[in-house]
Amino acid sequence: MLDTRKIGSYISKLRKERDWTQVEMADRLNVSHQAVSKWERGESLPDIGTLMNIGQAFGVSVDELMNGGAKREGSAYVHNLGRIMKGISEDRREEVAEMINTGEADMDELIEVAPLLRASELAAVTERVDKNLFNEDMIVRLAPFVETELLDELVLQAMKDSVELELIGKLAPFVSSEALGKLLDKAVTEGVEFDAVVRLAPFVEKESLDRLALQAMEDGIELQHIGKLAPFVSREALWNLLDQAVTDNVDYDAVIKLAPFIGRNHVDKLIDRAVSEDLEWGFVVKLAPFCSRAMLNQLAERGKDCELDSSRLVSLAPFIDREVLSRIVDRMDMSKFAPETVAELAPFVDKGTLSKWIQGLLVN
Repeated sequence: MLDTRKIGSYISKLRKERDWTQVEMADRLNVSHQAVSKWERGESLPDIGTLMNIGQAFGVSVDELMNGGAKREGSAYVHNLGRIMKGISEDRREEVAEMINTGEADMDELIEVAPLLRASELAAVTERVDKNLFNEDMIVRLAPFVETELLDELVLQAMKDSVELELIGKLAPFVSSEALGKLLDKAVTEGVEFDAVVRLAPFVEKESLDRLALQAMEDGIELQHIGKLAPFVSREALWNLLDQAVTDNVDYDAVIKLAPFIGRNHVDKLIDRAVSEDLEWGFVVKLAPFCSRAMLNQLAERGKDCELDSSRLVSLAPFIDREVLSRIVDRMDMSKFAPETVAELAPFVDKGTLSKWIQGLLVN
């Protein structure tokens, strides 16, 4: 493995032998003096073109630079690094790939210099290398440096027989969302844990996640687990899930957690269905903050249709219009209202309406 501190120290030594300042060296190489400072502290390495320029400026070979000034003998690994870099810098990429294919150099050496190469330079070599020479560890190490299209090809090839979610997790930030979606589709068919799929959701396109969520419902996965995908799937997919889930055995807590993600129009539909199917009133009330005021006004106005008693009216009062609340109470039998109920409704009506209600209570 390249020793950046050793290389940086050697660059510093060469500069001092020439009695150059960091600024003077930077000017000769057409880089910033901050870059030179980082090299010499071992915090970064020059790119391949700059390394060639440094070698020319100080009259040393690239492999000598990469070996921190040590002699070539006994350093075949570093020598190969130098050959690879020289071949790439001189646009002899087919030769570099052939070195790797014939075993004259190996993939580890190409990966070692990958941080010093442009993505296009690395791709020009990698796409010519026999794909059978790649293993999973190599793909992970190459991922930050190769172009997305090439990485997709390598990953899909590596996982054509079986999908390893741990490996996908390492590659997720680098592969395309399309490739990741294909891998997750395959993973789900192979029966992987759904929570493992959820962890990859931020990297997957909505269309793939929509499909996975609906498939999970068909496979009998509980709504509370599927709901973990809510921030990443489309509103339509969530609504389809909830439409299937709202039954006599509905998981109310899971549905309520999903309500903020499906939009007011869908929550309106959900409340309408809950009322028509006579589901728990507490479920309707918990959905109230997420639906439209118009829907709740309509629900409150139904009166007999939903058997709206005083306790239910109190639960809806914070969410409906004042005039609607006043109109509903006016047509109800005040003799059935307890003073406590009027007190609970008081914050939601004007003083005139409240005074009228109190008078009604006194009369009765």
